[in-house]
Amino acid sequence: MTVTNRKDLSRAIARMVPYIIQGAQLGFLAGRAITHTQFFVLVSVHSAESCAMKTLAENMKVSMPTMSGIVERLVKAGLLRRLDNPGDRRQVMVGLTAEGKNVISQFQDVISRRWEEVLEILNAGEMDSLRVVMEKIAQGLGRKNKE
Repeated sequence: MTVTNRKDLSRAIARMVPYIIQGAQLGFLAGRAITHTQFFVLVSVHSAESCAMKTLAENMKVSMPTMSGIVERLVKAGLLRRLDNPGDRRQVMVGLTAEGKNVISQFQDVISRRWEEVLEILNAGEMDSLRVVMEKIAQGLGRKNKE
């Protein structure tokens, strides 16, 4: 299959993603007292370094009271902490604790091992090419998150 445009490539990637994470997320969460929703909140906070609860609620399409409950449970579990926003004392910010960062790191290890299995079919040259492309995509994502 030759992929010649962004739409086709995007669809090919989207079809591949379930196979990459197959079992990894469920197995990872089963060993911890974290729901899928709580895990997505941790991932969101991780990618932003810290985040306003209002932004989390909007991004996850839940009400502020619902997000407050999710965050409260994650704070009690020692995975998130509330942060002060000196610019706006009314705004509640959250960030990962050391344990929250550890959970994200452990999940990255699980996904990394899954990728190792998937990449077994590539030769060294193909892996080098893929690494260059992935680094470029990661840089682009980093810029988009800062905008």
